[in-house]
Amino acid sequence: MWQYILAGLSILAGAQMWRMGGDGFKAMRTFFLPILLAVVKFILVFPNIFALAYAITLMALIAIFSYGVSSPVHWLWVLIFGGKGADGNYKPVEICTRATCGFFWSLAAIPFAMIVPNGWLYQTIYTIFLTIANGLIGPFVRDVEISERAVGAAVSCSMLI
Repeated sequence: MWQYILAGLSILAGAQMWRMGGDGFKAMRTFFLPILLAVVKFILVFPNIFALAYAITLMALIAIFSYGVSSPVHWLWVLIFGGKGADGNYKPVEICTRATCGFFWSLAAIPFAMIVPNGWLYQTIYTIFLTIANGLIGPFVRDVEISERAVGAAVSCSMLI
């Protein structure tokens, strides 16, 4: 039972930390959140030192794949959509940009999939979930605070693998 409580609390903390990253405390999103989730998973899985690989992997993937209007992922989708959406106000570009980021961020949880029973099934579900959730949250949830907390919670759902 305590495992579910700990996982749930880490998801709530992840939502808040992601939001704090959007408020200018960038390290909360890019450094402390991945460490928190890796340490919690380390505690939850026997402990297995391999779970700590999540922190480094997520840090790298967040740095590489960003959904801001100046990010390479965003500009790739602007190019694919014929120049539309450069200002961040074209929903198809925003959906594709964020879905791409969600897909790649979900791959950070592969170390979890490797160490838990049925991990690859859970990884597949998480990848589909984060890709769709991240793709839809930003363009359709206009309140930035709610949107960022929702993305942080969705990323933190890696605890459920």
